[in-house]
Amino acid sequence: MGRAFKVPKKGDTEQWEKVRALWFAGFRFVNSPSAKGTYDPFPERLREVEDFVRRNAEHPFRIKS
Repeated sequence: MGRAFKVPKKGDTEQWEKVRALWFAGFRFVNSPSAKGTYDPFPERLREVEDFVRRNAEHPFRIKS
């Protein structure tokens, strides 16, 4: 997952689904001080993930497939 990954509470299914959606879209939870402020932060809510993924094809924490 990466060192910057913060584990959601066990019963927080929405946050776990958000993490899953970001992971399968190629995003990794890493901490990079050099990239700080140069990218969109990860979405807070599951409903924001689809738009976030669409807008961030070149995000520094997204692996290239």
